Amino acid sequence: DISEVYPNSPLVEVVCEIRFPGELAIECRRNEFFDRIRNKYPKILIPQTGNRPVNCLTPYRFENEDQNAGIMLAIDRFSFFDKNYSGHKEFIKEFVRLAKTLGEIYAVKKLNRLGWRYINVIPFSRENEIVPLQRFTSFGLKLPEGMSDKFENVSIVFISKAPGGTITTRIESIIRSNDQQEALLMDFDFAMTEKLSFSRINSCVSRAHDQTRAIFENLITDDYRQYLRGETI
Repeated sequence: DISEVYPNSPLVEVVCEIRFPGELAIECRRNEFFDRIRNKYPKILIPQTGNRPVNCLTPYRFENEDQNAGIMLAIDRFSFFDKNYSGHKEFIKEFVRLAKTLGEIYAVKKLNRLGWRYINVIPFSRENEIVPLQRFTSFGLKLPEGMSDKFENVSIVFISKAPGGTITTRIESIIRSNDQQEALLMDFDFAMTEKLSFSRINSCVSRAHDQTRAIFENLITDDYRQYLRGETI
């Protein structure tokens, strides 16, 4: 059930983004959008680009007080992110509300791309110094004879065709910066480029979510899904 919200979810961030032909009104009248969202997203993060000058393609960032959800806005793209994800229904509802506000102010009509990204971080302990990949995912590689599938570290990226676009899947063993715990990154980035319509933004986002969630569900093992549901330790 792709509507199920797991109590032990490994999600650390969910992002939805739309891209559209550049609209200079966004650069000139960015304050009008901020006026509509400042009650919920009052923190402004000014773009930082090192020694390079800031330009209109560099997004501004508006965040809530807890800085766990917010918006990124540039003249050709808009995204909403949430690091405290509580399910796709509330997330999509808020994204659509914000996107419609954007469309009302700047008359955005055409979409070039819609993206949905799930970033999962799964802590693990090594087994005989090996990354226990098969505990969490059914993903496997057919290796030539003589090559071991006992991986000391993992870093795999592949791009697959999907209905309406492509999905980039990244599986990598990492070390979490906050506590130095080893973890498995499972990052899914779906890009929809076909049959897009701003007037049907709700259904477009729902399709993007459904396809990305289905890939995650098909990739994890049944044992790990039981843990996500809180049925096993």
